[in-house]
Amino acid sequence: MLSIFGCPVKIFCNKETVAINVRNKETNEIEKVKLYDYVKKKCPSLIGDKAYYYPTPWMGNGHVQTAYAAFQKFEEIHLIDYERKIVSTPDGGQISVDWTPPLNKKPFDDTPTIVVLHGLTGGSHESYIRCILDILVNPPHNYRAVVINFRGCAESDITSPRLYSAGITDDIRSVIRYIKECIPDAPLLGIGFSMGANILVKYLGEEGENTPLFAAVSVANPFDLIGGSRSLQRTYIGKYIYSPAMANNLKKALARHEHIMKKDKRLDLEYVKSAITLREFDSRLTAISFGYETVDHYYRDASSSQFITKVKIPLLCLNAEDDPIASQECIPYDECIYNSNIILATTYYGGHLGWFTGWWKPTRWCIKPLSEWCIAFLEVS
Repeated sequence: MLSIFGCPVKIFCNKETVAINVRNKETNEIEKVKLYDYVKKKCPSLIGDKAYYYPTPWMGNGHVQTAYAAFQKFEEIHLIDYERKIVSTPDGGQISVDWTPPLNKKPFDDTPTIVVLHGLTGGSHESYIRCILDILVNPPHNYRAVVINFRGCAESDITSPRLYSAGITDDIRSVIRYIKECIPDAPLLGIGFSMGANILVKYLGEEGENTPLFAAVSVANPFDLIGGSRSLQRTYIGKYIYSPAMANNLKKALARHEHIMKKDKRLDLEYVKSAITLREFDSRLTAISFGYETVDHYYRDASSSQFITKVKIPLLCLNAEDDPIASQECIPYDECIYNSNIILATTYYGGHLGWFTGWWKPTRWCIKPLSEWCIAFLEVS
């Protein structure tokens, strides 16, 4: 039952979180501070008496929150001005990246920069991205951001017969390399949403200490893709509403690029287009396209839960326990607690990429803790 008092943010982390370097503004000296203590001081929406989420009263469960997040585009607010650039990949493909502010307004320099990864079939236009960038790239903070649009997303074209998957990290490496070439002295912080969070965490675990990112955020991460698939299939709304909706979005993306995808002779595109569920789509296209033996082979290999203990930079993971897409049963609590670099924060309510608060014009509560974390680490970068 929805409480008028809201729900507290639950924090799960190692008893001895990693020590990070923080510059004392008074003495200008570098001090060692425990990650938990620094977050407690800088992020009151995550830890402390103010760490409460008050859901919109008429969005009393994760399904309503998720539906509102999917259909409410917030086109009148959080307006972000982007400039698009194209990054070539070794296989002849290309990735569209959107810089904000545009380079004619903010030429390349050493401004701290947020690297953003969107969710399934999303892009830089998504409201969950725009609402956080609205705070970070505008006064008084004036940071820079660059959104990585996965192949074929956000009205971008593909030049090779490959889209993307939840576990493909080579494309992220290519783009981050490109970003470092453009702004070699700029500190980089990563933030991923949903599928983008899974890709980001997997990349961080693979790279370990070698990543040029100095801190990161994972939002509504599905973590365990095979567990998430089974969770979707287990319920009526998951099997007959969520899964088909995601499959339809992927089929729309495929339709836009079908003339290129036909070049991959391994694919039976008519069979792919007849897919009803997300699992069927992934079995008929994604697993084959990326060389997996079965769809479960793909899901197991792509799951970021197996990489989270290897993350070597400060990472915030924010998930809602009533998320019907990124199921609570897939959250790797033990692994997050094991890794002293990680702060896992959960709320009882929030849905998938929702966390709406307020009565008449709901806004996303998650903007506050996410921006607090980003600003706290961008300040010491």
